[in-house]
Amino acid sequence: MKNTLTIILFSIIMLVATSASAQSQGYNTAIGLRLGGLTSGITLKHFISSDAALEGIVSFGSRSFLITGLYEVHNPISGAPGLKWLYGGGAHIGFFNESGSYYTFRNNRVYNNRSVVGLDLILGLDYKFKGAPINMSIDVKPIIDFFDGAIMYFDTGLSVRIAF
Repeated sequence: MKNTLTIILFSIIMLVATSASAQSQGYNTAIGLRLGGLTSGITLKHFISSDAALEGIVSFGSRSFLITGLYEVHNPISGAPGLKWLYGGGAHIGFFNESGSYYTFRNNRVYNNRSVVGLDLILGLDYKFKGAPINMSIDVKPIIDFFDGAIMYFDTGLSVRIAF
């Protein structure tokens, strides 16, 4: 299963990379991988205007699944073509099976067969390589889960995407 998923993802990335025209400093849509503390998985970002984007993150672990939707505002950084700082917010929903868990900032909380909903904030940097269909971003993403009270987490992440 993992090999099949890897082959499919690699094929999609190669197809997009070979067919996408290189953009000098911007992109409309990008798909790739996010490596983060809590939310690692597949990321898709699409600009709905010149400075606003929607990002979806599908995160999965051995016993967990999380979907996050974000609205982001991107602002250019003077003197740094292709580099923008971003901020925004959104929400998530997640599912945990038999000892699936989140690792909090200070301790480990274990959730058995639970669902969770919450709010997300995001602050980061986004860079589109000139002459190549590659986009990278780094961010900090505070998360608040609502169940048995409100619990706050701090997630950080690095995303690498193919832009087209």
